[in-house]
Amino acid sequence: MATRLVTKARLRAIAPWATLVVLWLLTSVTIGMVAFANDSERVTIGAHAATVSPTFDGHATVDLGAVLPRLRIASDNPLGLGVNVDIQETDAANLTDLINRDALIAAQPDGEIGRIQQVVQEMAVDDALAGAGSGLLVVVVVTTVWAMIGVRRRRELWHLVHRHERRLEHRAIVVLVAMLITIASIFGPGRMRPVDVPPTEWKPLAELLPEIPLDEQLQGVEVASGFSTTGGVGVIRTAVETYQRSSRFYGRLKDSVADVASQIHQPAEGQKVALQVNDRHDNIGIDGFAAEVAKVGGAKILIDAGDDTSSGQGWEVFSIHSLRQHFKDLKVVAVAGNHDAGGHIEDAMRKNGFTVLDSKPVEVEGIRFLGDSDPTKTGLGSADSPGDETIEHQSERLADVACEQPENKRISTFVVHDPASGADTAARGCARLVLSGHLHRQVGPESRVVDGRSVTTYTNGTTGGAAYAFALGYTLRRPGQVTLITYDKEGQPIGLQSVTAELTGAITVGAYTPLPS
Repeated sequence: MATRLVTKARLRAIAPWATLVVLWLLTSVTIGMVAFANDSERVTIGAHAATVSPTFDGHATVDLGAVLPRLRIASDNPLGLGVNVDIQETDAANLTDLINRDALIAAQPDGEIGRIQQVVQEMAVDDALAGAGSGLLVVVVVTTVWAMIGVRRRRELWHLVHRHERRLEHRAIVVLVAMLITIASIFGPGRMRPVDVPPTEWKPLAELLPEIPLDEQLQGVEVASGFSTTGGVGVIRTAVETYQRSSRFYGRLKDSVADVASQIHQPAEGQKVALQVNDRHDNIGIDGFAAEVAKVGGAKILIDAGDDTSSGQGWEVFSIHSLRQHFKDLKVVAVAGNHDAGGHIEDAMRKNGFTVLDSKPVEVEGIRFLGDSDPTKTGLGSADSPGDETIEHQSERLADVACEQPENKRISTFVVHDPASGADTAARGCARLVLSGHLHRQVGPESRVVDGRSVTTYTNGTTGGAAYAFALGYTLRRPGQVTLITYDKEGQPIGLQSVTAELTGAITVGAYTPLPS
């Protein structure tokens, strides 16, 4: 006789556990969704402090405050998931500076979009965990109460409820009333308050600025109508023009890399390639060009030699977000420059997964690195101020570390911001390649032999095309340079090649320079 898989006894045994799972699931999802819908996070976005809140209206909305209008664009996310970004204080000196800065950052938004997505994902995870914990608590409480009542008392309560003549109607009314009370307590208070503000009316940006041919990216942007919109048309026009000039210049620059691809050296099988950038000084516009050079050159590592910002302020972490977004498939080895001092930039580097060199040898992709961040502190337009040590002391200290390494673990690539910080290591021949930036011009490669060992020093020019410590703009102030570094199978440097974006938008590819073994 065949045994039945589903029996009443088995159903009775499984029913309590299934009920608890359903209870946990419903409670977790409900609490998690309510918490997520009402969550917010204060972060730094672009040049501002901002509050990011998830929404379900299908749009990414930017609230620029009382003077400027709100902007929004369709998010195209499932379940109508959107986000509201409430822009708050900034350290910009005046409105013109603020508008130009925001427009230039918005022209290369990948880094900030990635940061907002990360924040929303973190909120979703946190709220999901909170919902799961709350659901577990409810299950524990229900189970405890169920056990405390006992079998006998539960049977008595069951008979008490079921001996009523209209027990079905009675239970239905109880459940209905409970549901109505629950729904009313969640949604009622907000609906009972009178609404004294008319709903927002949105108009396309193209309708507000019909005289300006908008880029494809701006076609879907809508502007909240009202006084701040009509009264601020001039400001909005300036911002849009700055945005478009920046996106067009750097967009063409990125596209032009394909035209010189045949001139870029390609690695042989087993070889690795790194891309060096430095002295970007907030110019995230150049990142698309740099990333395209890395892609064409087959780079797997990004070497950041510092000065990603102009003053090391907290709002400038957008520069690090942009690097992470553009080079998300690459390992990043970095040091901070003298204009990055203050701790904000190094913290942002570490949070974004960069390997920040700190005077200890590390191996990344089979390449042995050593270096440290610049000890000097320099603000935008201010004089240098000493840090914990001088450049001379750092140079001597790092050379001691490099020269202590055994010959079979000799430092392959030594990375500092200021060339002077690598002077002692180069003079003593304790690294194969000493990389730096800081000078905003190319120096080298210069090779020599010290005690039978070759050492090459090389200073890459300013990647951001910076004049002094400022590079954020809709065009370059001086040529922007990156350098491709080729390594052999053992992780030793064997060649360098510079790629330079000229002020005209043309690209100059330097000759591939083999390095001595």
